[in-house]
Amino acid sequence: MNTTRADHEPEIARLTKTAVEAARSGQWDIVIQCYRDRGILLETTGGAADQGEDLLKLDRQVRDHAQTAQVLLASLLDEAASTRQRLQGLRQRLSVPASASEAISVEA
Repeated sequence: MNTTRADHEPEIARLTKTAVEAARSGQWDIVIQCYRDRGILLETTGGAADQGEDLLKLDRQVRDHAQTAQVLLASLLDEAASTRQRLQGLRQRLSVPASASEAISVEA
C-alpha cells in the first residue's frame, strides 16, 4: 500500500501537539521521542508543506519551553553552587573535616 503525505498529516500534527504538551510539563524524553517519530514521517513523506506554518508555530512553543527550562536549571545550579560554598565556609569555621560532610544535617 502506498501512503501519501496527506495520510500522515494528522499523525504529524498529533506528534507535534504532543511534543508541545510534554514540553509544558517538562517531559523532555517524550518531546524527543515525538520529534524523532515526526522526523521519520516527514522523511518518508517528503514533508508536510500544507501544515508548515502550523508546525513551525508549535515548534516555536516547544523551543520557548525548552529555553525557559534552561534558564530555570541554570538558576537552580547557581543557587546550589552558592549553597555549597556557604556550607563549605560553615564547615571551615566549625573546623569540620571534609570527610564528615555526609554526617552534617542542615534543617531549615
